Amino acid sequence: MLLESDIPVKEIMSTSIIGISPDDPADIAARRMSRHDVGNLIVMEDKKAIGIVTEEDFVRKIVAKNFLPRSVKIRDIMTSSLITISPNADVISAMEIMFKRNIRRLPVVSDGELVGIITFRDILSISPELNRILIDMIKINDIYLVERKKEKEIIQGKCDKCGSFSQSLNEYDGMLICDDCYDALF
Repeated sequence: MLLESDIPVKEIMSTSIIGISPDDPADIAARRMSRHDVGNLIVMEDKKAIGIVTEEDFVRKIVAKNFLPRSVKIRDIMTSSLITISPNADVISAMEIMFKRNIRRLPVVSDGELVGIITFRDILSISPELNRILIDMIKINDIYLVERKKEKEIIQGKCDKCGSFSQSLNEYDGMLICDDCYDALF
C-alpha cells in the first residue's frame, strides 16, 4: 500500500501545459493565463521549455514598474533557470524543492522533455497527511524568516563585540554587532 508521501509526482501532476513564446508581449500572456485560469505559463522556444512566467512576474516586473504590458516581451520578465523535477520523484521531494527555492510550481521533465507541471495546489489536494507535513514546513520556514529578519535589523550604537560606535548594528545571537563583526562571523 502506498502512503500519500510515497505517491510519485506523475500521479498528481497536470499534463495540460499552457505555453507562450518568449517574443510574445505580456498582454497576450496575461490574457492566455486568464482564459485558461492558470497562474503560470511555460515559455517555449523550438518546442523546448526555456523558462516560466508567473503572476508574480507580472506584478513585480510590469505592474510595480508601471510598464505597459503590450510593450514588454515575455523573455524580459520570465525566469529562465527552470527548476524541474522527475515524474518518478515523490511528492515530498517536490514539496521540499518548492520550499527551499520559494516557488509554488515545478515543471516535470522526463528525458529532457517537459511532460507536466506540479503545483502546491496539486499536492494539497491529495492528502490530509501531506497537509500536516506542509503546515509543519510552513511553520519552520516562517520561524527561519523571522529569525533572519531579526538578524538583519539595523540599530545605531556601540558594538558588543569590538566596542566601536556604528550607524548600523545587527542583532545576532543576543548581541548588537557592527557590520564588520557581523561579516567576520560568516
